[in-house]
Amino acid sequence: MRRYWTSDHKFLNEGKNVRDEQQSPFAFPSCSQTLSHLQWWKMQKKKAIFKRDKKVKDRHKILQSHNILRRLHVDIEIEAEEAKKHKELDKVIAMTDVDPKYFTELSGRPVKEKFSLKQYIQDIREILKTKLLISQEKDDCIRIDQQFEQETRRLRQIQYHCRRYVSGFEEFLSKDHEKSMQMLKKAEWEAKLTEEISTRRNELARQFGQSRLDIYVLEENWRLVKMCQMFLYHVSPVAWRIKYDWLQQSESERSITFVDPPSMDLFNRYKTLDESASLEKLIELFEQDTTDAGPAVLYFDDPFDLIRIFRAMETQNLNALVHLESLAAPMADMAMTITVTEAQIKQEINEITSTINDLEKFIIEAENRAANLKEYANYLLRDVFRHLVCSEEVLYLRVFVEDTYESCIGPNDANLDSFSMMKWIEKIHEELNLQLDNLPREIVRACEREGFRQEMKVIKEAEDAARKFELMHRLLDALKRVMEPPVSKKRSLIRRSVPIITKMKPPPYLPKPTDEEIQYLTFFTDYCRLRDDFVTYRSKFPDDFNLTFQSKRDDIEIKTIFDDTSSSREQKQEKEEEEKVEEKRK
Repeated sequence: MRRYWTSDHKFLNEGKNVRDEQQSPFAFPSCSQTLSHLQWWKMQKKKAIFKRDKKVKDRHKILQSHNILRRLHVDIEIEAEEAKKHKELDKVIAMTDVDPKYFTELSGRPVKEKFSLKQYIQDIREILKTKLLISQEKDDCIRIDQQFEQETRRLRQIQYHCRRYVSGFEEFLSKDHEKSMQMLKKAEWEAKLTEEISTRRNELARQFGQSRLDIYVLEENWRLVKMCQMFLYHVSPVAWRIKYDWLQQSESERSITFVDPPSMDLFNRYKTLDESASLEKLIELFEQDTTDAGPAVLYFDDPFDLIRIFRAMETQNLNALVHLESLAAPMADMAMTITVTEAQIKQEINEITSTINDLEKFIIEAENRAANLKEYANYLLRDVFRHLVCSEEVLYLRVFVEDTYESCIGPNDANLDSFSMMKWIEKIHEELNLQLDNLPREIVRACEREGFRQEMKVIKEAEDAARKFELMHRLLDALKRVMEPPVSKKRSLIRRSVPIITKMKPPPYLPKPTDEEIQYLTFFTDYCRLRDDFVTYRSKFPDDFNLTFQSKRDDIEIKTIFDDTSSSREQKQEKEEEEKVEEKRK
């Protein structure tokens, strides 16, 4: 039975009542309800009877017209004899033992149809099936109507909820509009307040920038004054500095307290500061200078004293320059010699490195060439030369050429090579072609037919021999299978104790190849001593290779198989004879 989403009582309250009111599918409908089905069934039966009668009539028509030509054929001689028989009353044959009232009694009677129980049961089944289908369709219609009513009720409820939701949403929109208008008013008031605060902040920032600029100017002047003071202290005499220079005294105290005095440069302290230096750092430096500063005492009272000291320094500088000028020529010569020697050394080093590189390249090329030549020589010897001299195709060609030479010219007593034999064969072929050109066409055709016939005969004999050879191998395999002992199928033992450990047999000892075998394998096969196995290449030895004993072993195996088969046959014959003798005695 189908199940719908709306048929559950969880969603609709009337689902339970619909389920209780459903009609039973096993109820038998009344005759008034099945009247239409009965009429339909009668029409179907009439149609089936009409079709069956029509098929029978068509079948009779086909049988009547099947051999109509044969039946309509009239033999003249037979007709003449029949006419003679009709004229002679003694020879007339007629049916006279039929009751004349037979056909009159049967005419007009209806042929009663025979009652069929099987057909009756089938009709009842069809009626019941049809009634069940009708009841099922009615149930479906009732269920669909009830579900439609439930769906309409559900739709009305959904429409009611939708109207409620629309009204609630409109109320929400009105309240939201009021709140948004209040927020806009508050935002305008906050914007005015922020504008006032920003103007005040800009004024304070301008004042702060002006004060910071003043501090930077004062710091620059203070730094310039301190640098001038330090310069005057450094220019003053040493004896006076020991007594009055507080910078030197503080530096000497640091050198006493610390084992490793730091190389502190006073000029680095008062150099130009970075742009990122903060006001706090500038104020901190100023406070430190004011706390560490001693009494402001100067050695120079007159500005001309500084001029005299500058002149003395200038004279010292001039003397130093003169001395340096006197040393300029030897320094230049020495620099020139140093540059020349450096250039020569670099040139020699470059030449040595270039020669070493050339030698290395030449050695590498020579080694590569030697390796390539060696590899190519091995390739020529092992592949090309071997293929040209002792490959299977070359050996076959040698045999074919020698066979052709011996069959066309004569025995090869002089042990000629293949080229000379081919030359002789070519000459003989040209002579034979000239002779064929001179012969008449009928003789040539007859010879061709005879040659083709002999070739076909040889091919058939070869195929027959190959077939017999294959049959012989099959017989040998069958004999081997017959002579093998039957496979014993035993059940697996259920051990009740520890199984006896059987000793493993050592692997069979494989014979090592001899020098002749290795020589044959290296020259006539792709055998490699380090890579391949010798046992797998034993099948490639020829049958007449005496050192392998391959053919002899095969012959021995075949002989043993034949001996075994013959002995088994003799034993069977002896047993049969003994059984016959015993039967005769009995």
